[in-house]
Amino acid sequence: MKTVKVGLIGLGNVGSAVLKLYRKNRKIIEQKSGCKIEFKVACDKDKSKGNLLPPNIKFVVDYNEVIKDPEIDIIVELIGGLDPAYKIITESMKNGKHVVTANKAVLSERWDEIFSVANKYKKTLYFEAAVAAGIPVIQSLNEGLAGNKILSITGILNGTTNYILSLMTYNKYNFDTAVKKIRHMGITEADISYDISGYDTACKLSILSSLAFFSWVKLKDMKIEGIENIELQDVYFAETFGYKVKLLGHSSVYKDKYYFEVRKYLVPQDNIFANINYEYNGILLEGDACGKITFVGKGAGGFAAASAVVSDLICIARDITSSIGGREQFVEYVPKKLNIISSEEVEGFFYLRFITVDRPGVLAKISNVLGKNNVSIASVYQKEPLVKLRRGVPILLLTHKVKEKNLIAALNKIKNLDVVLKPPVYIKIFSG
Repeated sequence: MKTVKVGLIGLGNVGSAVLKLYRKNRKIIEQKSGCKIEFKVACDKDKSKGNLLPPNIKFVVDYNEVIKDPEIDIIVELIGGLDPAYKIITESMKNGKHVVTANKAVLSERWDEIFSVANKYKKTLYFEAAVAAGIPVIQSLNEGLAGNKILSITGILNGTTNYILSLMTYNKYNFDTAVKKIRHMGITEADISYDISGYDTACKLSILSSLAFFSWVKLKDMKIEGIENIELQDVYFAETFGYKVKLLGHSSVYKDKYYFEVRKYLVPQDNIFANINYEYNGILLEGDACGKITFVGKGAGGFAAASAVVSDLICIARDITSSIGGREQFVEYVPKKLNIISSEEVEGFFYLRFITVDRPGVLAKISNVLGKNNVSIASVYQKEPLVKLRRGVPILLLTHKVKEKNLIAALNKIKNLDVVLKPPVYIKIFSG
């Protein structure tokens, strides 16, 4: 039986889990790959990580030793970040290695450069673990749904933000308390700014969209907002109206044009996304032939990501043993140019919240500005807030379908009215 040799760079949570999963399921893995898979060398800048390795795996601190090792067939890059990950991935392929990575940031930021190297050197790059960890959505796009034209992608793609919003919904924690809770539980990184800003979700949406639409979808092509400014009262009001607040990544074709957004949505409580909670992720793909297909699973955690990494290793090992390693990448080498529009040009329904003085005529003033900007009100609510306000009263509106740019123009004027005490809040309503 042929032996495929692997070099592992990065012995953090995921890297360690990969080795544990391999040792646990080695027989199954080798049966499915049709060869022996041998982890020859592992690399980490932390020398103490070497003490955790079995004696048959060599430990080094310089990743160049792994890249330049002539016996290595596959490099697994699990260090994260842009640099030196980009160098590791591209130099590995230039040195004759296939690559497995879980690095969403480097793929979303350097997509074209990385795949031009893969195609030039006829090497394969797999990255299932870069999006939604244990959910096999990359393979589904590349193979299971290959005969479809993908029409839209929607997903809860970040477990940290979903956990925070779940705690705010079910435990009535405010944002800061929810963040402290998950840190105390040890289920998030010390720095969660990439998560709560929407950047992590945007990187994953970029990867999925680039695969689905055969063109690199850059982060600058997206509207990106996070959950930093979410208030408990909006979570509470949403729930009383039959919605839950979720951070979604969404890409779609709209009148033969493409738009991409990461933002808070109000999701109807009978929608599947409303019932995907805590660390779980969910992804909805819509194809012209298959219709709508939903994937749900753990989107974070060492073993969930390790499952995807090992799956990629098996796929490449099969190709090597079949003498087709380096087959043509599933990524379009000469990408097509997408006709991209701002999501603000797209029509949608919206939830609006105003904090105003408590006197007659306030609603009339707000309604007048909305009407002048072609924003039509579907319903008006005045509800007691979850926590009594020091000053003012809330007015809640739901709109008919409206272009977001018209709504923004109206709100920019309303915030300057003498009856409005705080900048208005608006959240898009999910209708997918």
